[in-house]
Amino acid sequence: MKFTNRILATLLTLALALSFVLPTMAAVNWDEFKITKSPQNLTITNGDSFTLSVEVNVPDGVEVAYQWYTYTDGIDSGSMKPIEGATFPELHVSPSDPFYAQQAVYEKNVKTRYSCKVTAYETVDASNTKNQWSNDAIVIIKRTALGKLYDLTISPFVYAFGGTVGLMGMSAFVLIPVSPLIFLGFLIYGFFQGFIGLF
Repeated sequence: MKFTNRILATLLTLALALSFVLPTMAAVNWDEFKITKSPQNLTITNGDSFTLSVEVNVPDGVEVAYQWYTYTDGIDSGSMKPIEGATFPELHVSPSDPFYAQQAVYEKNVKTRYSCKVTAYETVDASNTKNQWSNDAIVIIKRTALGKLYDLTISPFVYAFGGTVGLMGMSAFVLIPVSPLIFLGFLIYGFFQGFIGLF
């Protein structure tokens, strides 16, 4: 009987000790959860595909989920929209994707921002979660060679004609006698802008 009591007492002591030790052992070290590599900025030509990626340090006892977001330059981050199906560490973007920043052949460069939200949750308690955002990756989509040619040839004349007509319309009596000079000025400025656009 005494031997049995000793065994029971020992088991109770072990159970009590484990009740304190096991929760400590199972606790997640959330300080280890961090994004170690954010997606990098890219410059591509209109029509090219590209890939963005994010790397995360995942502590023991944690699972992670990914969701990529995008928004065009000039729109605040509150207007970011999730990309449907983009739930992996890598985001592969092709011109056929609806969130690819399409542009007309003659348009200037277009900027688009992409960011990844990483959600970590405990394996044993999925309600215990933490979120981290990657840095924004700015993807610059450059216009095609045809667009550059347009900027150096046709665009300056279109700009000069439009600017001259506009000024003449606002003050016809004053500007009509000097419209050739105004046209020339707009034309020179248009060529200057075209050359800047090459770089």
